[in-house]
Amino acid sequence: MAYYGGKTRLATKIAALLPAHEHYVEPFAGGLSVLLAKRPSRMETVNDLDGLLMTFWRVLRNQPEQLARACALTPHSRAEHALTRGAILDGLDDVEIARLVWVQITQSRGGTMRSSTGWRYYVNPGGNSTGMPGYLAAYVDRMAAAAERLHHVSLESKPALEIIAAYGSHPKCCLYVDPPYLGATRSTRGGGNGYRIDMPEHSDHVELLWALMACQASVVLSGYPSDLYETALKGWDRIEIPHMTGQGNGANQGRTEVIWSNRPISDQRSLFDVDGRTS
Repeated sequence: MAYYGGKTRLATKIAALLPAHEHYVEPFAGGLSVLLAKRPSRMETVNDLDGLLMTFWRVLRNQPEQLARACALTPHSRAEHALTRGAILDGLDDVEIARLVWVQITQSRGGTMRSSTGWRYYVNPGGNSTGMPGYLAAYVDRMAAAAERLHHVSLESKPALEIIAAYGSHPKCCLYVDPPYLGATRSTRGGGNGYRIDMPEHSDHVELLWALMACQASVVLSGYPSDLYETALKGWDRIEIPHMTGQGNGANQGRTEVIWSNRPISDQRSLFDVDGRTS
């Protein structure tokens, strides 16, 4: 599913850049696009502080058939989408909570669980190959494979800095770090903030960068170009990937994703895209 700020369109390219490792770790799990695009490692751990999101992944892993059935029976409906926004979770079982999360992500503009965005629907049939019910059915069809992929993955729900401190000291670990974008780099035209748990302050990113620079593990970091990141990560390998993104308003926008790493990744450029630019 296309989660807000996720790397659905870039996942295969990013997965091809990951340095050799034995334990793969994502401190900001989000939509798990890169994990689902990469080959399984001997050990894998994913984390997100958003407990609702991690409930979805846990239920998908443990009860895939029940969740798939519940989602398959859910209509593409403005009323259904609105109900999930105001749902009282007390007393609901985990499958129903996971279904509500799925509805919020798949039927919201930009794939966000924040209430500020609207219902996702299409008007012009010429601009899309299928209607929204078709997209939702395709998401359900992929659940079984995703559940199988998660079978040997450890699930955490802790602050990202705690995960980085715990796993970053081990050279055989690889941390793929995809934090909420630095506020100054976000497009207000695209919605600005669709994160339920955000890192809105400049100081949040300074603290994150200090933690990453102290890692002995391999680190692969995603973000948009910024003076803060460029200055802090001077000396790290760096690749630019031009791509299109639409976050919250339904319109695709051209952006440049930057991938930084404390390991050499430039020589893998030809593995994923001739459009990748190194510096």
